[in-house]
Amino acid sequence: MPGMDDRTVTGRVVAVLDAVAGYGGPVSLAELTRAVGVPKPTVRRIAADLVARRMLRRGPDGRYLLGPHLLDLGRRAALQQDLLTVATPHVQDLFARTGEIAWVCQVGDDSITFLTMAFGADRAPDVRRGEWANDLRSAATQTSAVGRMLLAERPELLESLRGRPPAPQTPRGTTSWPRFLDELDAVRDTAIAVEHEQCHLGFSCLATGVRDPEGGLIGALGVTGRTGRLSTRRMARLLPTAAEAIARDTGMLLASPRPPAERHPS
Repeated sequence: MPGMDDRTVTGRVVAVLDAVAGYGGPVSLAELTRAVGVPKPTVRRIAADLVARRMLRRGPDGRYLLGPHLLDLGRRAALQQDLLTVATPHVQDLFARTGEIAWVCQVGDDSITFLTMAFGADRAPDVRRGEWANDLRSAATQTSAVGRMLLAERPELLESLRGRPPAPQTPRGTTSWPRFLDELDAVRDTAIAVEHEQCHLGFSCLATGVRDPEGGLIGALGVTGRTGRLSTRRMARLLPTAAEAIARDTGMLLASPRPPAERHPS
């Protein structure tokens, strides 16, 4: 592990994290310094910053271990990869059944990450034209199907937007807060979020949640298409079935043994 110093701040931070992970147990400042190959004051400062950000933790004996935030990032990365692996064939199947744009995304505390889409060549211009906001604080959260599904699920997110009236993106958008709350009640009742031409004129979208084995929301599955061609009734049957299959398969993948992490000699 010595000789890892590439003289960049990012490189040194990664080197410290790699060194702590590589030891497989508590590691002292002196051991970190030898492993990383940079001056001890620099290692001490980097380690202190990482502890403050909960990416490392420091025990009573002064030794370092991986921190809870880093572990949470690793869990999220593994879950994202699992969700992508499991959901991709279901997304492709939805496209084959509908001919429209099928997609799946992962939802985090404050963002949406689209993992994969399936669409035909005739829909490529529509995908390029569309813009899917990934910041839950944006106005599109109130107008998009996936945003409404999240707002119906998370009272704290809805409360953060309550002081702002709905900001319509098209003339078809909802401008009344009471009406918007009624629309969210419909999402809760049906587990399906629907928007017709509220993000883009001429297009409609349906979305439903994807859950982990404990019932927590980890993603959303949806179909976007031309308003005149997209059957809301049919999508309301197809989406829940596919989402349940994804949740089941994700649970099976999470329960299966994983290969041990690669160990690097120090």
